[in-house]
Amino acid sequence: MYEIRYPNERTYFISFDDERTVCEGYGIVETNQVMKSKWIFDAFIDEAEWLAELAEWGITPEIDEQRNLVL
Repeated sequence: MYEIRYPNERTYFISFDDERTVCEGYGIVETNQVMKSKWIFDAFIDEAEWLAELAEWGITPEIDEQRNLVL
């Protein structure tokens, strides 16, 4: 099990299958949250870097005016 536990700052992630050939999910973990996953993932502090990586996978997440991910 992989996790991000109460990060020091907002942390963005992209999770992948074991071969890193399929993007299994993505999201944001706030400082008061814990995210656990069975998938491996890359974590980002920089939102622009996270968005650029998602774009490489053909994903454009919807983010509202408060900078929250719309699911």
